[in-house]
Order: sequence, then structure tokens, then C-alpha cells
Amino acid sequence: MRRRTFLGTAGTGGAQFLAIAGGTDSSVLSEARGQSSLSPGSQQGPCRERALTHLAGLSLPELRRRFRDDLFEKMLPFWDKHGVDHEYGGVMHGLDYGGARVHTTKLTWFQGRAIWVYSFLYNHFGGNPAHLDIARAAKDFLLKNAPQPDGWWAEVLSREGHVLRPFSGDIYGMYFAAEGLQEYAWAARDDEARRIAFDLVARLFRHIDTPDFRFMGTGAPGVRPQGLWMVNINTTRQMISRWKDPAIERILERSVDAVVNRHYNPEIGLNNEDLNYDFSRPEEAASKCVVGHSIETLWMVMEEALRRGDRRLWDTCAERIHRHLDVGWDWVFGGLSQCVNVDHGGYVWPPETPVGTDLVFRFTGEYQYLKTLWALNEVLVATLNVLEQTGADWAARYFDMSQRLIDEKFAMTKRGLPGYGLFGDRRMNFPQHTARQDNYHPIRQLMLNLLTLDRMIARRR
Repeated sequence: MRRRTFLGTAGTGGAQFLAIAGGTDSSVLSEARGQSSLSPGSQQGPCRERALTHLAGLSLPELRRRFRDDLFEKMLPFWDKHGVDHEYGGVMHGLDYGGARVHTTKLTWFQGRAIWVYSFLYNHFGGNPAHLDIARAAKDFLLKNAPQPDGWWAEVLSREGHVLRPFSGDIYGMYFAAEGLQEYAWAARDDEARRIAFDLVARLFRHIDTPDFRFMGTGAPGVRPQGLWMVNINTTRQMISRWKDPAIERILERSVDAVVNRHYNPEIGLNNEDLNYDFSRPEEAASKCVVGHSIETLWMVMEEALRRGDRRLWDTCAERIHRHLDVGWDWVFGGLSQCVNVDHGGYVWPPETPVGTDLVFRFTGEYQYLKTLWALNEVLVATLNVLEQTGADWAARYFDMSQRLIDEKFAMTKRGLPGYGLFGDRRMNFPQHTARQDNYHPIRQLMLNLLTLDRMIARRR
């Protein structure tokens, strides 16, 4: 099958898809108001196609047992033994596949994520005090060492908390801190953590909501990636589910609108990653899509649609997830392509070094075939969310393919090691050693999938 033909007909079908899920300004959001409501696990989902009994070769109870074992018997013990810093607080991500520490530096990214992971475990999986203790120690470490006198937060710290890299424009770490702090605040009933989280989100949104905002790595002011709206959606939707705050609600509303109506490009049926401040499309970015980020962002909007009861918004997200999967999947070697630059077959992609590594990947062609574990984790979250509501065959197919690839390619059990390959080439070859493990996406995927499976199984009793 030729790629060019595929791009025109994938998913729900080329022009038909664009007509259904297109929309400009606030069309999708406004038309969703007042339509039939949705709720997590509700029988009034968008359209239940079939009663799902098996996934990834397992019955749903078997899959739940497998994921619980992966989480509580494998992944969490690995991090408790090798990554959690029981002396100074926080986590050390510089781990080889077997858990050996390659370095002990601490990125703010991963400290905020650790606070969220262990607080979420406490809130949703039994209230284990040990989990809350780890979250509290990470919170204390981060708040003691990361905030700087000018209000920005250091980006990299030593194990002991000394600043190794002050703030240089990477605001993602502060967003992850806000996400972690709001989850911890709920777990510990900590009003100060809640206040800091809300203040961080408000300050960061003011920062990005100016024409002269300059995102790290961009050449011109005013360019904003979809990832910024994603972290705003992900954090504010969790806040709003617990605390009413009109300012946070406005940030969430604007962020959803940006993803659904602005970053979506009806000409290619995909979400562009980078847009100008006025939401016009930079010429060099108008045909590009970061596929995994788009799927990740869309399942978060889909969750927000469930909270609101917006059926059309949910349907739009599900259709677009399907479209991105059809376009982004590597039908030769499997896995999700990192990026696509539609109709640019000779494009030379800029070298890519994933955060927290010294790896460098280079690709030429329409597709940037960096294969990542985190993207497959996001596919598993997105497709199981779709399956819970609709039982759609396409979602089961992508769930099965993604889980199989994680087991066969990314898990280092074939080398007799407990860790995972995080970043590989198109054929998913990984270096003999690595200097990073992921303390967020795989654990979040297992937790969210377990909660979804719990609801699905309970409904079938």
C-alpha cells in the first residue's frame, strides 16, 4: 500500500472524516452543549458496538491481573529499589535496564511526575501510607530546592538538591510540578500544596499567553506547541474535578478549544504541533504532526468531554485518535511513528535527543520513525478509553498491537533485565545500555488502564 494513498483514506475515510470532525473556532465545543451526557463506564456511551470480553489475548479479568502484577510486583518494586531516593527525597531517573545508577541528577520534570504518581497511587489504589510518604518526600525536596528568587524553577538539580541548571525556558517541569502538587494536595489535604499548584498554573498560563512568548528551541517569538495546551488540560481537568475555580476553568476551556479547533488541521486530518500566537500555521509546520503527543492530548480532552457530558466532543476526539493511529502507525515494522510531515518525502528531520538522554536520532523522509515506549503507553490509555465506551474493533486492534510490541520489543526481559527500552530506531533496536528509565508514562498507563478495567469488569457482572 502506498503511503500517499493511505494518507488520503485512513481512519474513517479521507474527506468524509474531515467533514465529520472538522470545525473551526468553537464549532465542536458549542454544538456539544446540551447533547446526551456521558460518564465513565456509563451504558449511555457514544455507541456500544459489541460486548468486549478479551484483549491482548487475555480475558478482561486476566488482563487486569497481568497489569496489577506489572505495576505492583515489577514496576513499583524496581523504582523503590533503584530510583526512589529514600535519603534526600525525589527520584533518580538515570538508571540502566537492570537498575544500576548511571548518574544521580534530578530533572524537575521527573520530580513533579513522581509526586503525581505516588499521590495518585495513594488516592486510587488502597491508600498505602508508604506511597504518600514517597510523594511527600519528593514534594519537600522539590519545594526546598527548585524555586528560585525570580519565581522561576531550576530545571536540573543534584541528588542533594544543588542547582545544576537554573531556569532557561523549560516550563514543562513547572507544569509537571503543578500536576503533582494538586494530586498530593488531595491525598494529604495539604492546602499549601494546593495553593502552590494553582499559583503555578496561573503564572505559567500568563507567561505563554503573550505574543512575545518564546518557547525553548523555537526561532521566533509567539510559536506555541500543542504540548503546552496538553499540560494545561491535563492539570486543570484534575483540579476542576475537585475544586471549583473560575480562573482555572477558563484556562481549561481555552486549552480544549486550542486543541480541538485550532491545532487540528482539516487539510491533512491531523493536529499540527506548532502554531503562531494568533493560531495561524507557520509555513514550515503546517504539514507536520507529532503523532503520539496528539493522541495523548486527545484522550485527555476525551476525559474532559466525559466530565462535561459533551457527546459530540467525545466522538470527535475518538475519531481523531483513530485517524492519527491509522496515519502514524508503521505498517512495516510496527509501532507509532514520532512525527509525520505530510507530502514531504525528502524532508531531513532535525536531530532529536530525548529528554534525559544523550541519544541522537536522525531521519530523512515523510516520517520520523523514532519509536518510543511512552507513545505506546498513550495508545493503550486512549484505546481502552474508547473500548470502555464503544467496544470499537479498531481500538481493540491497536490496543493488541501496542501491548504486543511493548512485550516483544521494549521490555528488556529478553535480556533478563527488568527495565525497558524507551527510545529506539524504526526497527526498535535499543542500545546495549541506557541512562534513563521512565517513572511516569508506563506507570500512569497501568494505573489508568486498571481503573478502566475495574469499571468494565464490574459492569459485566
